[in-house]
Amino acid sequence: MKKLSMSLRELLANKDFSIIVSLPENRLDLAEAAMNAGVDGLKFHINVSHRASGNDFKGVSEYTDIFQQVREKFSGPIGIVLGDETEKVNQEDTEKLKKLGFNYYSLYAKHIGSKILLQNNLEHTVAVDDKFQDNQIAAIKNFDVEAIELSVVKKDDYGKVLHFEDVLKYRSFRNKTDLPLIVPSQKKLVPEDITLLKKAGVNAVMLGVVTIGNTAESIYETVSIFTKNNR
Repeated sequence: MKKLSMSLRELLANKDFSIIVSLPENRLDLAEAAMNAGVDGLKFHINVSHRASGNDFKGVSEYTDIFQQVREKFSGPIGIVLGDETEKVNQEDTEKLKKLGFNYYSLYAKHIGSKILLQNNLEHTVAVDDKFQDNQIAAIKNFDVEAIELSVVKKDDYGKVLHFEDVLKYRSFRNKTDLPLIVPSQKKLVPEDITLLKKAGVNAVMLGVVTIGNTAESIYETVSIFTKNNR
């Protein structure tokens, strides 16, 4: 039986700062590790060749049992990357995922076609990359978008320490929009970074493989430190 779940909008509106985990693989043990560590939200992937984790994610039908089991155990918002190319993303998947209890999707703006932007099965979150200018971000509020994921770190800087220039860049986006901002851990984040991210006006961090590793043990240990520091 599916748990009654909190939407992403509700989470970001009602909590000062949220911790979401982007799982490196669609596995129940990894999701349970994040849940046991006190995470606020989860994110999975389908139809993606994932650069950071080195994994190739298949279609939704390959993971139906796992997704159902996670929804039965977790009442926080669950999101998903629907694909890494516009051609891989389709509305039929949003209908299937809604039935499985998913709350939101996450896609780069350049991968969102009209049908996906107009569908109402899943909440919309939009990722912007390092080529996206902060003066463009104000336009996003004219569409039905719940949050913006700031995936603005250049490829060569993946896994490096978060520094003040990064924080200033996040703040420059905050100055241009009042939509919730989510920062993915393209940099190797440490719990102390949360203080600076809050000052930059960020609403949530999305911890991925660069920060949490790819085992149940590393996910539980790392996420626990972040959630304890966020209380």
